[in-house]
Amino acid sequence: MLDSMVLGTVYNLFDEEFASDNDYFAQVDGDIAAMRECGINHVLIFPMGKWNPETRELEWTRSDYLVGRIREAGMKFVPLILKEEQCFSHIPIWELKKIPELWELHNRDDGGKNNRSNVDFADPRVYPLVERYICQVVERYRDDPALSFYNIWNEPHYSSHAPHVIEQFHLWLKNRYQDLAGLRRSWGVEYSSWDEVSPFLTEDWSSSMPRIDWLLFHGELAGMLLDRLTSSLRNFDQHHPVNANPVGTHWADFSAIGGFSIDQWPIAEREEIVGISYYPDAWERLHNLEPYPWWLHNLVFSTVRSAAGVRPFILTELYTCTQNALALNGYVSGKEVELLALTALANNCKGMIYWKWEPFTRGRQMGGRGLRRLDGKLGERASGVATLGSVFARHGTLLYEAQLLRSGAGILLDMVGLLKSMEQPVEPLTRNFMYESNAGLFRLLDEANLTPDLLRMDRGLTREQLDQYKLLFLPFQIVVRQEIGALLADWVERGGVLVADARTAMMDEHDFAYRTAPGAGLARIFGAARVDWTATDGSYRVNVTGEPGPLSFAGRYFRDEIEPLPGAKVIGRFPDNGSPALIDNRFGAGRALLSAVPLGGSYFARPESGLRTLILRIADFARLRPAARLKSSSASGVTVAVHARGNSRVVYLVNPGERQVKGRLLVECGGLKIVSVEEIISGSLSSFRQYGTEIEFPVTIGAKQAMVFLLEEIKA
Repeated sequence: MLDSMVLGTVYNLFDEEFASDNDYFAQVDGDIAAMRECGINHVLIFPMGKWNPETRELEWTRSDYLVGRIREAGMKFVPLILKEEQCFSHIPIWELKKIPELWELHNRDDGGKNNRSNVDFADPRVYPLVERYICQVVERYRDDPALSFYNIWNEPHYSSHAPHVIEQFHLWLKNRYQDLAGLRRSWGVEYSSWDEVSPFLTEDWSSSMPRIDWLLFHGELAGMLLDRLTSSLRNFDQHHPVNANPVGTHWADFSAIGGFSIDQWPIAEREEIVGISYYPDAWERLHNLEPYPWWLHNLVFSTVRSAAGVRPFILTELYTCTQNALALNGYVSGKEVELLALTALANNCKGMIYWKWEPFTRGRQMGGRGLRRLDGKLGERASGVATLGSVFARHGTLLYEAQLLRSGAGILLDMVGLLKSMEQPVEPLTRNFMYESNAGLFRLLDEANLTPDLLRMDRGLTREQLDQYKLLFLPFQIVVRQEIGALLADWVERGGVLVADARTAMMDEHDFAYRTAPGAGLARIFGAARVDWTATDGSYRVNVTGEPGPLSFAGRYFRDEIEPLPGAKVIGRFPDNGSPALIDNRFGAGRALLSAVPLGGSYFARPESGLRTLILRIADFARLRPAARLKSSSASGVTVAVHARGNSRVVYLVNPGERQVKGRLLVECGGLKIVSVEEIISGSLSSFRQYGTEIEFPVTIGAKQAMVFLLEEIKA
């Protein structure tokens, strides 16, 4: 396993660019020296070996030389095992051509001709070729002391309608429903045998579950295929960890599930080092060159962190510039390279591997990407990496071992609910509303330095997990399962604070509407029942006069008609008719609040102060306090994150704004006796004062700058 921060780059000089081995060796020598100059400590190599069309065997001369130079430089290497889009690097065309009707086809759902996506590597006729390649690579390099870990599946996004996939789908359905009676009830189709079940012969009039199950299955299938690849690798190496890296996260780019957008959790649960490919420039391509909102970086990294659980996560691929020389989107300066990396670190990321070392010299991305320039000299972006390299060289172990102090707040999510919310195609305004509800609530809490965890209700949530939180949210979560309702009731009764909003718990996970809403037993927890609802392309004003008030805010799109049950208190009303808009119910030692309008989705559209005040006052009910506070009249937008290792504290400040920020930083240190405060990027020491359990010291952070402070206790 890793023991220090990863700072890497992808190295994939294609052999065709070099007329001789000596030309290639000279290029490698210069590049490895320049990487060390930047402080790079890992190299992800693709491809491993090269197919010789004359001998039809893998040749290792150039790969061996590269690995040797990496080892001699005191660096580590990461073999990229399977890159689905370039399968010909692992499986030679002449082997595929032996398989009838296969070599020109691939796993695209439309059955199109071969291109980037290449072949269906999981096809039973093809997978033995993958296993042979894994065997050859792993047996050659497993004992090399410079081997760090395997990137076993780069950018998994498998999709296929092949017969072997349908067979797997049937097995998955049998495990999910146990028998045909369960499937018939959920799907609303009277099947007489399993071989009649098809994802293609269904419609959504009686039930949405055929389509939802097919999409759920594809997310799980990626995890199952990762299991298979890992098992094949473990036949030859039982020691080195594995990593895979889905492309970003649909929770932050708001994309439909499918293609590159897959569920992170089934992948992360099977990795020892969790990874993603991170290309925020995709947002610019889809939003008319609108810059990526900086708070969305925090959402991406927190999503991956939440999926990773106790495992470390890295950015297995982090973009370095525009995709190609003709693109307008995605340009980054050296300063932005540094800022983005430190934003990831603030969110508990343990390293990044830059895609890639040199710009592309050919192909669809010609002239794009790259840390160094085409003339071989280090570019401006390499200077940002060098800053990180210097910090990692001095403090890499500390930063790796220090872990983010969690806020005690969590956001509850269910994938079935997300897929159900995206089912309706007739209303584009609300198609992404569940995404926006999660994102808006995350943004509000993150801006208050109460960054929440994302908790999946559909992946075996336990009482022990819930006990780590004081405050939980159900933002527009239309699906809540019966067992989750029982868990939440127990958690609130023992002192938790639960907040939900419009449309919460409309249905169960099999597409059946609850007759009493909120369902799953939540009505008694919230002390409220939903009896009707209205919706409009606009907002509804809410006046809060109870304990969190007085304040006012606007709710977007949806307005529920909710009635308090005996013992519950109406603390907010709609001013137009005085009907209940916010109900507060004491339940055992805890409390539950139900809003008649969306909270997170409303803040996403319009981050107004009234809604922010409401949520933060509710956080006060739950006794949540940020681990650090920046006192400044201009601190808006500055991320503050505190990590702990033993009695040391590491505090990240990230200012993505265009103005310098001055203020005083207060860090909660409990009973620690801090003796020094050092800004570890510059190496400068800060004067400080300790007031009770808090340390206070002055900070000045420039525009588009990040700072990292190390607070150390006296050593015995």
